[in-house]
Amino acid sequence: MAKGLAIASLQILSVLLLASLGQSKTLFTNLTMYLHEFQSGDAQSIFPVAGVSIESALVGRSQAIPVVASLDGNNTALAATILFTNGKYMGSTVEFKGIALRSVDANEFAIIGGTKQFRYATGYIIFELVSAVGGYIISRVDLYIRQDIPDDYPGIAFL
Repeated sequence: MAKGLAIASLQILSVLLLASLGQSKTLFTNLTMYLHEFQSGDAQSIFPVAGVSIESALVGRSQAIPVVASLDGNNTALAATILFTNGKYMGSTVEFKGIALRSVDANEFAIIGGTKQFRYATGYIIFELVSAVGGYIISRVDLYIRQDIPDDYPGIAFL
């Protein structure tokens, strides 16, 4: 009886293992960008995602909904999107959310999804303050994206 149960258990585990094989491909993408934030005029903010130099090629834009998340006003809950407007990811987005703490120089956010080349995206993003002078802020943005893509999904090219 015990021997039969052990064999049945091994057979079930074998079936589960075989079922999990070939179900998806995992794609890892690591990107580094620099976010330039300009604040001027009445509550105006523009968030282009580009290289450190203001003359760098624009690769996309960041659009966010910030909400004050602490009594002292120093923490912000953020739901945001990076929209790629140039290059091989043009038209794709990465969605992320989390809490930005003003008291630290680096904040981490969860990647909660994406579109086009970043469908099935999960992972995290680290925003690190590089420079803050007046109303001009530069942050280094490191994206660590994981995609578990079903084998039969035709929409994402493996680069």
